[in-house]
Amino acid sequence: MAWHRQYRPKTIEELDIKQVRDSIKAMMEAGKIPQSLIFAGPKGTGKTSASRILALLLNDKKNEALVDQVYFSQESKNKKTRAFQEPDPDSALAKKVYEGQSFLVNELDAASNRGIDDIRLLKERIVLPPQGAKMAVYILDEVHMLTTEAFNAFLKMLEEPPPHVVFILATTELQKLPATIISRCTVINFQKASQEEIVESLKRVLASEKIKYKEEDLLAIAKRADGSFRDAVKILELACQTGELKMSSIAHYLGQDNLVYIKELLNLLLAKEAKKISQIFEELRNKNVQQKDFYKDLLEFLHDDLLINLGIKKGQAFSETKIDRFLLKEFSMCNLHEELPIAFLALELSFLDIIDRSNIQNKKPGNTDQGKTKELDSTPTPVASKKKILINSVVPDFKDNPIEPDLTENTEPQLTQQQPAQQQATQHESTHNGSNSLSNILPIEWWQKLLNLVAKENFSLSALLKSCRLEEVIDNTAKILVFYDFHKEQLEQQKYQNVLDQSCQQLLGEKIQFNFVLSKARETSEKDLLETAKDVLI
Repeated sequence: MAWHRQYRPKTIEELDIKQVRDSIKAMMEAGKIPQSLIFAGPKGTGKTSASRILALLLNDKKNEALVDQVYFSQESKNKKTRAFQEPDPDSALAKKVYEGQSFLVNELDAASNRGIDDIRLLKERIVLPPQGAKMAVYILDEVHMLTTEAFNAFLKMLEEPPPHVVFILATTELQKLPATIISRCTVINFQKASQEEIVESLKRVLASEKIKYKEEDLLAIAKRADGSFRDAVKILELACQTGELKMSSIAHYLGQDNLVYIKELLNLLLAKEAKKISQIFEELRNKNVQQKDFYKDLLEFLHDDLLINLGIKKGQAFSETKIDRFLLKEFSMCNLHEELPIAFLALELSFLDIIDRSNIQNKKPGNTDQGKTKELDSTPTPVASKKKILINSVVPDFKDNPIEPDLTENTEPQLTQQQPAQQQATQHESTHNGSNSLSNILPIEWWQKLLNLVAKENFSLSALLKSCRLEEVIDNTAKILVFYDFHKEQLEQQKYQNVLDQSCQQLLGEKIQFNFVLSKARETSEKDLLETAKDVLI
């Protein structure tokens, strides 16, 4: 027998959702279980199991006197009997009830028996009391699928049910039930199980199977189950097919394979490699990866990274806070339709659209920095007194223009219109006669000029450099602090090194050695983070 059936809860105490357990216990202690109940909640949360336990409880010998008193208005000889007791899970009746073979529990699929004629047949069935027992429980699964006429016919039965009948209406969409139905029932909400509740349920199964486990493995299964006990136990059974818990056998179910693709796609997005992104999505289609699970894993990865950046979760951040927020906003608007003939199409187009918007933004006339380059070059350059200068403050990433930093603000005096044209020409000439050598330029000024030149050659590289910090310059070696692993990997690519060499040659007439050093993530203002996300991704 499958584990999710074999290890169903058999008593109220074994129900894993605390809220449900407490609600039913309160009814038991009050000595009154309503004859019309609504169990509302997602699949796999224990609605059917709880219904069967209630059916067994109402027919247990220990509760016979109280059942006679409450439902059949018979005086009880034992005046102290005021609360229902847990049923005996080892009785012969219990075995039949748990396996769904007892006439005491009648399960009807309202999705396929949804018309008024089906309700009329049900009305005829409930007239007869169960043989050899006190109470019969009728479970109408997916009851929200009933037609309006069927609901109207059902109202009378809910108002005045026979004394030997308890109705349990199970639904995953409570909001679709008519208000007239809800008002006649007691509602118990079966919300999604927490990861802790699922882990406890899995521990009970493994204890019965005498299989050793690691807490983190059960937590990984609970996370993938998305609040469903049934799904969690199914995944667990797959992992234990050899008699021991092997997580490697369920890597696909846990989305670990998806995580590899997700990281690769995000790195390709940063590098604006549209062709390779489409190739990855084609590979996902060929491997028949479920787009719903992949999409969920993508959003979870970005959200977890956001929480790590905010200090809510522990771990190594993959990206920056504002980049996470930007991508979460972009991808959360992606509408995945299962009926589309091409899987992942909407998500793939979303990736490519971000790249297209970046390229279009780059080509706008207002985004050129030619004018400001001339203005900068025409400004007198102070001479550095030392070859080694520590940069203790973060170079401003962006100003008003998200594409080009305002390099003159707070760093160099701007040229005014009152300055003579001859002075401008002299300054411009001196700039090109050797004052641009590394030894004659302050590090911040040199760094900003370099960013300005790189932006015209490679926008992605410029955006990456703006997320870093120039720490010090010694002779012809610049120490650059990088705050994320994947930024460092990108910056050390040969294609980016070539762009840096060309830009330094153009700016200084010589090549500079760049030493990229991984450092702790910096604290960045709200404005800086917003501009970083804009500059990197749009």
